[in-house]
Amino acid sequence: MKSQLHRLLCLSLLAAACLYTYRLDDSETHTYAARGIRELGAETRNGDISVTATLDSVITVEVQKYAYGRDKADAELALRNLAYSDTVIGTRLVVKESMPDGSRPYGANFTITAPESIGLFLATTNGDVTVQNMVGGISATTTNGKVELTGTAGTASVSTTNGKLDVKVHSGAFYGATTNSAVDCDLAALSPTEDVGLATTNGKVTLLLPEDVSAVLEATNTNGILTIYDFTVVYDVQEEHHLRARIGSGASTINVTTTNGDIVIRRRS
Repeated sequence: MKSQLHRLLCLSLLAAACLYTYRLDDSETHTYAARGIRELGAETRNGDISVTATLDSVITVEVQKYAYGRDKADAELALRNLAYSDTVIGTRLVVKESMPDGSRPYGANFTITAPESIGLFLATTNGDVTVQNMVGGISATTTNGKVELTGTAGTASVSTTNGKLDVKVHSGAFYGATTNSAVDCDLAALSPTEDVGLATTNGKVTLLLPEDVSAVLEATNTNGILTIYDFTVVYDVQEEHHLRARIGSGASTINVTTTNGDIVIRRRS
């Protein structure tokens, strides 16, 4: 009975969505003085968030928003339902695009530039998150989208569902989780006080570590191989689907898990 009701609801929403075939886009740009701002929060729905470091002393937020309607006039009315807001709380700037729930499609992308030292708190749904050259720490969540970090530093904690985690040269602690997708993580530096946690299901995990890493490493999967390359390793547990090993003095803690996928850990080139 519940499954039948769910199917009927999905069909009703699909039929309603088919009424709105005209898409209308609009954009706006907001700038803020970066002085005194140490953290930036950005929240949207059905859109991407991209943040890139800048040498300027301002924060720029470009918003590309869209709404669907039965025709142009209806889409114009719908577009007015999207509301941008900004708030400064202490040293944190929070920017947000709010939109109604329901069957009519709405969305908004954020393209942001900010000084590299500002910490980030990013959240979206059905969109990608990309961050380049920011060093103030990152917290990012999305659904049905990838997360990509390039040239970042500081503690990073990211999560998604049904999207790849792609980390291209990060320095610092890293915690990443996804489902039904791969994790590629290249760590350029990891101090003795910094840890790593990577988790996925139905996806391969590849972790590149710096040559001087010192860590206790635990890797677990259900189906797939477990491999550590290019390091002198002391094993406490060496089973087909479970490894516990020490590299160096074992100062950091690294945990890697997947269900159906290989885990490959090696020294970065």
